[in-house]
Amino acid sequence: MCLYIESIVYTTSEDGTGFGLTIVNEIVEAHGGTISVVEGGNSGARFEIRDLDTVE
Repeated sequence: MCLYIESIVYTTSEDGTGFGLTIVNEIVEAHGGTISVVEGGNSGARFEIRDLDTVE
């Protein structure tokens, strides 16, 4: 199962803003890539960044 991340604002920290994944998504998209969340095995999630523009 693979979900595209468009905008996620979530935190469990009292001092957190919850903008971490949103900021990462903006950076990845600015470089032509995509970020998705996939099953992380035993527990949690794994985030995959793909198709980034490369410099030759």
